[in-house]
Amino acid sequence: MLSNRLNLQILVSAAICVSGLLLSAMTQAADERAYKLDYTLELLPESQQAEVTIAIDKGRLLHSIEFDNLPDRYSRIQANGKLTMTEERVRWEPPAEDAKLSMKVKIPHERDPGEYDSMINWDWAIFRGDDLFPAVKTVFEDGAYAVAQLTVILPRDWSSIETGWPRKKGNQFRIDNPDRKFDRPTGWMIAGKLGTRRDTIGTTSIAISAPKGGSLKRMDLLTFFNFVWPELERAFHNTPEKLLVVGMGDPMWRGGLSASNSFFLHADRPIVSENGTSPLLHELTHMVTGISGVKTSQFNDDWIAEGLAEFYSFELIYRAGGMTQERRNHIVKKLGVWGKNVKSLRKSDSSGKITARAVVLIDKLDKEIRSASNDAFNIDHAVRELMMKRKVSLEDLDRSVEALIGAKSKVLKSALLQ
Repeated sequence: MLSNRLNLQILVSAAICVSGLLLSAMTQAADERAYKLDYTLELLPESQQAEVTIAIDKGRLLHSIEFDNLPDRYSRIQANGKLTMTEERVRWEPPAEDAKLSMKVKIPHERDPGEYDSMINWDWAIFRGDDLFPAVKTVFEDGAYAVAQLTVILPRDWSSIETGWPRKKGNQFRIDNPDRKFDRPTGWMIAGKLGTRRDTIGTTSIAISAPKGGSLKRMDLLTFFNFVWPELERAFHNTPEKLLVVGMGDPMWRGGLSASNSFFLHADRPIVSENGTSPLLHELTHMVTGISGVKTSQFNDDWIAEGLAEFYSFELIYRAGGMTQERRNHIVKKLGVWGKNVKSLRKSDSSGKITARAVVLIDKLDKEIRSASNDAFNIDHAVRELMMKRKVSLEDLDRSVEALIGAKSKVLKSALLQ
């Protein structure tokens, strides 16, 4: 009996040892496939540029990196390894170790005459990481993945930098996009002499930031978020870990623009417009859902994303108790009047009138889903399905609704969608 116990103990010990060795080997193999991807951004107000550096410790895991050559934006592109540039493209074949590429990037960009969606001066800078860090096409070793971070170097008298990414320490941020093997610091960023208000609502860390002396009403926005956030969570379920709202008045573009983890809103834009819709919630819906419309040579389903964003821009306020049902119905009616001459929702990018007409159709679709399912489902359930796909078409929306009501939608057979 004692001999059997000793043999069993030996077998268990051997199994534990083997398991430990296998786990160690797997961890080591995973470490071998990981490479450090370090972005550095230095802001240079004197030249209205930024110095961008991309450093990779294990260049051997990447065979090549390519991106568009934009001579009106990029200059002084330099790299070790093999760098090939044409008028249209930049191709970089990194060296095996300690690969580095750097370039200067122009920051100011006019979206409309005299109105900028990217700006830097002696006191602050507002821009999107998408515009400073190029979208790249990469060829990897099988299984390779990045562990990425962004470090920002500020002018000496600037106080802070805010991004939509989790802060590691100081001016260093963790960049982790599960959809990409080559993570990229996208989204809105603001740096300089700033005023920032912060709060955690639900599970989301929120920062609302603007240059000091600017007219953005930070506490108004934060109060509004606290009021409407529970309805946002109920509608979409999936809310971001972090949200950055960037705002400023002129000469910035007089509108709102969303990104994956952040959005910009001109300081003069109201929280709720006179027509009852909310520019703030419109951009927030874009950001949280991540939905965009499929575009082909035959059709354009941009109306889905824009229509949903505008629909929820007042629907969430209504659900939160911020307006009566009579007011809500009046908003839909007025949008219907505005878009009454629209003949098709799928012919071009969603203009104001097309978006208005799309809202009326989405409101009817919501009512159809509720009626056909005896209020078991509503438009939120279809949207959550589309959020998983992100790039969506009319056919995707039709399938999502059919799965909820057990039949083809009559609303989606509208002549507006033919």
